[in-house]
Amino acid sequence: MRIKVLESGKIANFAEKIEMLEFKDATIAVGGRVLARRLSLIARDGELTCVTGPEGSGKTVLLRTLMGFLPVEEGFVSVDGELLTQRSSRAFRTQMVYLPQQMQLLRRQLEPVEAGRAVADEYGVWNMTAPRVTTLEPAAVLGPEEIFRLAEQTLKAGSGKRIVIADEPCAMLSPELTARLLELLRGEARAGKTVLVASRRQEVIDQADQVARLQ
Repeated sequence: MRIKVLESGKIANFAEKIEMLEFKDATIAVGGRVLARRLSLIARDGELTCVTGPEGSGKTVLLRTLMGFLPVEEGFVSVDGELLTQRSSRAFRTQMVYLPQQMQLLRRQLEPVEAGRAVADEYGVWNMTAPRVTTLEPAAVLGPEEIFRLAEQTLKAGSGKRIVIADEPCAMLSPELTARLLELLRGEARAGKTVLVASRRQEVIDQADQVARLQ
């Protein structure tokens, strides 16, 4: 998987920017299966960067690697020049706000499993939640208004964090709610944060300062 030439209206400011997320020739593999090869991308502070591409092109793979849930076999991922690894990602996550594609993850931290064991789901791991044995009812399907309110509350709760990561945040929203959420994300970028969004929706692409197209 390769990234096409980046589209950006702010390339001239690149030399002034030192705070950024960078994927450099990153090859991502799990169990010997290559999920992405020689992937390169820079997302800068103060900008909304949209990663787009067809379904299955690797948008979520990129985000999960940045979260530290997938390993980099070759190349590297860095935050402000410091290498991000699965071991160091826990510290980096304390500076990140995450809006998952499945927003019901914001309502639960553990998944019940057999034999009385409990394993933290990705959102629980993200927030460094200590696993505990529990039984949970299946998460209810959320309506568009609930999804928006959860996203709004999550961004507000993470106001002190400097990186925002969102995976298809507008997929289930109406045009009106999409516009409202995009304004919130634009506001995060205006506040000087790095905002990285994976989305195929044209409204999101149109609002981005920079677009990276996965092929």
